[in-house]
Amino acid sequence: MDLMGKYIKMNSQILDLIKSFESDSKNQKDRYDQFLLYVYLTFDKRIKNINAKATKDKYKEMRTKLLQYIVANKREIVKNLK
Repeated sequence: MDLMGKYIKMNSQILDLIKSFESDSKNQKDRYDQFLLYVYLTFDKRIKNINAKATKDKYKEMRTKLLQYIVANKREIVKNLK
């Protein structure tokens, strides 16, 4: 998969997470921090429910890359959080 394909896939995963995320905070920084925690815990729940080590490692890597992407693109993420 080329770099653009990875970006589009990553972006669609983030958009899905943003759509399912709910925050009670009006403060953008608090919402962003809550979103980071939400993403981490969402993946953590999936990882705990999987028995195969290879699949767990795959989800751990996905979680790490997704969180790195969110941190690197904080402004864009904050704009999309409601």
